[in-house]
Amino acid sequence: MSLYGIYNTEYSRLRFSGLVSGVDTGYMIEQLMYIEKMKVDKVEQDKQILEWKRDMYRDVTNKLRAFSDKYFNLLKPETNFRSLSAFNLFNISSSNEKAVTAVAGSAAESKVYTIQVHSLASGAKIEGTSNITRNIIASEAVEDFQLVGRKINVTLDGVTKTIELKDYSDIDHMIEDINASLSKAFGAGKVKVSNSGGRVEFNVLLNGSTLMLADGTSFSGDLKKLGFMPEDNTSNRISLASGLESIKDNFKNTLAIDNPEENVVFTINDVVIDVGKSYKNATLRDVMNAINNSDAGVRIQYDSLNDKFTLTSTVEGAASSITFVDTHEENGLLKALGIVDGTYTQGTDAEFTLNGVEGMKRSSNQFTIDGVRFSLNEISEEEVTIEIKNDIDAVVENIKGLVEDYNKILDEINGLIHQKKNRDYRPLTKEQKDAMSEKEIELWEEKAKEGLLSNDNILFNILNEMRKALFDKVEGVSISVFDIGISTGAYYERGKLTLDEAKLKSALMNNFDEVVKLFTTKPEDSGVNTVNDREKVVQNYNQSGITQRIYDILQKNIRTTRDSSGKKGILLEKAGIVGDASEFNNLIVDEIKAKDSMIQKMLEIMYQKEEAYYRKFTAMEKMLSQMESQSVWLMQQLGLG
Repeated sequence: MSLYGIYNTEYSRLRFSGLVSGVDTGYMIEQLMYIEKMKVDKVEQDKQILEWKRDMYRDVTNKLRAFSDKYFNLLKPETNFRSLSAFNLFNISSSNEKAVTAVAGSAAESKVYTIQVHSLASGAKIEGTSNITRNIIASEAVEDFQLVGRKINVTLDGVTKTIELKDYSDIDHMIEDINASLSKAFGAGKVKVSNSGGRVEFNVLLNGSTLMLADGTSFSGDLKKLGFMPEDNTSNRISLASGLESIKDNFKNTLAIDNPEENVVFTINDVVIDVGKSYKNATLRDVMNAINNSDAGVRIQYDSLNDKFTLTSTVEGAASSITFVDTHEENGLLKALGIVDGTYTQGTDAEFTLNGVEGMKRSSNQFTIDGVRFSLNEISEEEVTIEIKNDIDAVVENIKGLVEDYNKILDEINGLIHQKKNRDYRPLTKEQKDAMSEKEIELWEEKAKEGLLSNDNILFNILNEMRKALFDKVEGVSISVFDIGISTGAYYERGKLTLDEAKLKSALMNNFDEVVKLFTTKPEDSGVNTVNDREKVVQNYNQSGITQRIYDILQKNIRTTRDSSGKKGILLEKAGIVGDASEFNNLIVDEIKAKDSMIQKMLEIMYQKEEAYYRKFTAMEKMLSQMESQSVWLMQQLGLG
């Protein structure tokens, strides 16, 4: 039977009692069971207290984890006080940011650099031939010059004009009229139509302009009347959105396609690039995306102004190169795009003079020297000065933040272990909650939770160890936290830290290395498991900087990984955290389960005792009923009835 199934039975069974005796046996049994119910309530209250304690421990654990993540996380170098990175914060200035900029890493030092850029690094490049698209020329000669009612739409650089055709005597007459209409529509000297052996040819006279032709009436055939077939090119620019098969004849170098159903496949830098689509379905945009997303180490771009493609290596330096194998031996895709006949430029190294050292070269325009990452942006005629200074103010602010957050943790834990327990408030029973409002319940439970972790050994030890870690001497370091302006407040503040910012700033400016060592020093055997070697534990502690000590203390309590004994952090072993295996496997959870088992057994006993009471009263009622029947019979026999 389930835990609360038994408990609810007494309320779900319908009983009739006291029918003969007139005694309210239900009430009497309820009173007899009251003392048993009180016992169950007490265990349930104890269980509730355990659940509150578990949640309080978890709240402390989460606050300690947040503190550790903020100030001891390798992924947050600017505030990772176990590393030099928290102290190596710099102000960087460049006398010519257009030419050179710099970023200081954790290994950098305050220093002034002079640099002159003689040449920039570049990747290998193939600049394709320009104007890869065929001229706009009809494939057939005009046969019928009676063109009244026919129209063509001419789009020049996004502006569309409708040219109305007329009846003409011959092709020259027609071309003269169309040219006049184009000059009127767009202005003279922009688009010209000419006679190319009886065929109509459109030419753009402006560099970088795009021209497109289309039928001008609702029914098709206007361009066909001018000799244009469906496969003819009607734009002076290649379409990136059209299928390769449909535009294969629009290139000056006609694209050879043996089988339209085959996938487009070619090789660049020994990397086979399969576009994943057939010539029938693949567009030039698909081809470009396949190249740019491949491991070939190149990028392809289309320049619509010059109607050309450019293939550039993503790897800079003299060693970069571009090789390829086209889709077809003579008339492949790369030839159609102008790449095969394009101009090849070998990659080059960046060349510069740094701090008087001439002839320095790097294969990239970004490189790191002495912890400083330089970025070369353009050639400089004069020396550029890069000045790197420690940003003392930023370090002071970070340490100030560390002290403030440490004090918040201190206040939180001190508030728990020094709070007096209010013994007049116990967790409410179900009956008590039913008689109260939600606000009354909330206020009551606030009182009931007070002092639950009063004088708690785990929390007391955490505070005591952290205080000790701050003020114990660090071996091999000539200063202490007092020398950098960190001290404790009044005794009633229970170890709360105060910070003299001016003293800290002075220590950083005048004794920077010792301040860094005070925080970040690591023991000689930091990578060795010394948990079971007490002597080594003490030695490592003495050799550790103050933040390394605090980190170790936190990890001892909030660690999610297991040590050589198979144990997680002390707080996790005690109460666990949500999202970890310890959530359902910890000491408090075991105690809660024990309380559940106890409640289960007590309810079973309570149910059995209640049933026994009802059986006894039922037997009494039965006997009284029999006695009453006998009395009635005797009275009848004596004629008294």
